[in-house]
Amino acid sequence: MKDEATNSNEVPSDWSGFGRRPLLKALGVGATLSLGSGIAGAHHDDPHPPHIDSHYGYATPDADDVPKKLEPDHTVELHVADPVPGEHGPLFHFEPTGLAVAKDDIVQFTYRTPDHTITAYHPGHGFQQRVPDRVPPFSSPVVTVGGAWLYRFEKKGLYDLYCAPHHPLGMAMRIVVCDLDESDVPDYEDTFEGSEDPPLLPPFSKEMLEHELELFSDGNEDCEWVWLTPREVLDTAALDPANIQAGDGTVSFDEVLDDIDRISSGHGHD
Repeated sequence: MKDEATNSNEVPSDWSGFGRRPLLKALGVGATLSLGSGIAGAHHDDPHPPHIDSHYGYATPDADDVPKKLEPDHTVELHVADPVPGEHGPLFHFEPTGLAVAKDDIVQFTYRTPDHTITAYHPGHGFQQRVPDRVPPFSSPVVTVGGAWLYRFEKKGLYDLYCAPHHPLGMAMRIVVCDLDESDVPDYEDTFEGSEDPPLLPPFSKEMLEHELELFSDGNEDCEWVWLTPREVLDTAALDPANIQAGDGTVSFDEVLDDIDRISSGHGHD
């Protein structure tokens, strides 16, 4: 299903169109790399009755205190695995990283480590659209460790999601809603494209991030990106929709790592 022609690793020559500033600086990702976050979410103060908003979902500071009316059909955990010196940095990830659900299923995202969001790739967030048409630009807030965020997936299709604070560090995942055959799989499944008008970015590649490091590093060359990238994660064979739908409908982070040669398989959670 992968199309090599759509997966060129060349760094586009026209990123200077983004205000003549380095791409990451233009996006404010310099702050992101310090693991900060500026994502805001809807304020839920004991809502009555409990409701999952199509833009902001439903957040709770206690994952054990989800209202019975919103009992989830699936659970995803947000983790970070330790770095391996000389090989890679911390591995920020969703577990599972691939998930198949039915239409209208509720997915609970449980925060095992701090400072995460669950955010759709959407033009409303400045990125290539990687969710079905007419799906809003939804995002969670940053929730405390031990808390949870819930979202109801109401439209059939392929959803690529990322964590805003850790997006350049490869924290991305894929959810398949309903059974998708080959004709149902959208072009963006294996196409990573941005645009200048409007300015939209694809999931970051290793080459793009290394290019930005060189721009930020006062002329140093041959900078090496030691973290994962969202493009590497989403482009793995493990996250092909057919593979996600097979078996029990989940793909673990370790299965994704098996497809990324520069990162050792196997990891321990923080």
